[in-house]
Amino acid sequence: MKKVLPKNIGFEFEIASNINNRTMINRFNKFTGWKARIGSDCSIESDGMKYAAEIRTPPVPASQAISRLKRACKFFQENEVTTNYSTGLHVNISFRKSGYNFDIDGTKLQVLVDDLKWLKRFDRLENEYCESPKISLNEMICDYQTFLRRRRLEKQATVEDYLEYISNVIEEGDTELLEKYCAVNVGKLEYKNPYVEFRVIGGENYHWRFEHIQRAINDFSRSMDMSLGTKYNYLMKRFIKNMAGLNDHKPVSIIPH
Repeated sequence: MKKVLPKNIGFEFEIASNINNRTMINRFNKFTGWKARIGSDCSIESDGMKYAAEIRTPPVPASQAISRLKRACKFFQENEVTTNYSTGLHVNISFRKSGYNFDIDGTKLQVLVDDLKWLKRFDRLENEYCESPKISLNEMICDYQTFLRRRRLEKQATVEDYLEYISNVIEEGDTELLEKYCAVNVGKLEYKNPYVEFRVIGGENYHWRFEHIQRAINDFSRSMDMSLGTKYNYLMKRFIKNMAGLNDHKPVSIIPH
């Protein structure tokens, strides 16, 4: 398997517990080696626990982040922390070579990430705080097809026409692809220090699922590499063709992971 480009990774752990925030963060940092921060989070259902919180870690090199992630999961398991359908584990990833972060094609990344697989794996398909970008892209394709049918142009449209339409909609900013609660949040690429926030992971007892989390992060990382340059543009076109019904043959796999 091709080696991925070096990344920095930070996490946002949403949890509920009976430990007050100050004590929680002091114990967490001592156990994991992080210098994380904690804050209350009103979006979390506390399941009878006194405190609903989000622990946010600074970005560190990927290998170090995964090692500390494993310790964080162990810490949560040993300290009566609860995670449920309302809690997420947001993964913030950037390239260590900062210039690459400005070259990420956000829409291509949203296509290349197999977010639906992982949303299903973590039972988050119906969660309003991590909506799949594939749904928004499908709606855009349907809107364009309606536009074409009204003008009797649907048989003349090419995949390039669809891509141009999608690009124009995104440029106008009138799309949920750029919203905060998109499962693959590329809106953070507009920051001074850009990164991608993956909101896919979470759900009930996610802190007991380190192996699944690690595999998902590996997928995210590979997809970020593939979003650079033009080598994988054909996968974007394949996705549009399949969604728009431009293929005469049976739809094929979109992403060769």
